[in-house]
Amino acid sequence: MTLSMLLLISAGVLLVLAIQRVPQGQAFTVHRFGEYRRTLNPGVHWIVPLVESVAHRMSLTGRAVRFPTVQLSREDTALRVGGSLWYQVIDPAQADPRADHLDDFVLESTHAALDDLAPWLASLEGLEFNAAVKTAMNQRLRPHGLLVTRCELDRGAQV
Repeated sequence: MTLSMLLLISAGVLLVLAIQRVPQGQAFTVHRFGEYRRTLNPGVHWIVPLVESVAHRMSLTGRAVRFPTVQLSREDTALRVGGSLWYQVIDPAQADPRADHLDDFVLESTHAALDDLAPWLASLEGLEFNAAVKTAMNQRLRPHGLLVTRCELDRGAQV
């Protein structure tokens, strides 16, 4: 193989590595030397090969997580709560630092919100309960680029 052929093949490989196609409903975060640089929205984009890389591929259509039943006890109030939450990424740049463990982050935030609100939540039923939890969760998660779209938590009998 001649040098010109080797250079041509290398240029072709670099060109292929530089093109990134982002499907509808997704966003890719690009890191340059390990640090967040930008977000690629759906479409075809160019990145600088060997310098930039796609760090995370995030679905913008939403995700569901199962919240395991937990016992919450605080200030003479005890609740058993479990169910499901649906959330979506609304700002990939803000969600990027947690992209590898978004489900765990949402579950931890849910547990913390429920623990903080347990005395107040004890007086709520059904839809009011879920609406209150959803509001509290969105206050916690919006600064991190996430939004709870649906909350279906079942509140067990008070213990």
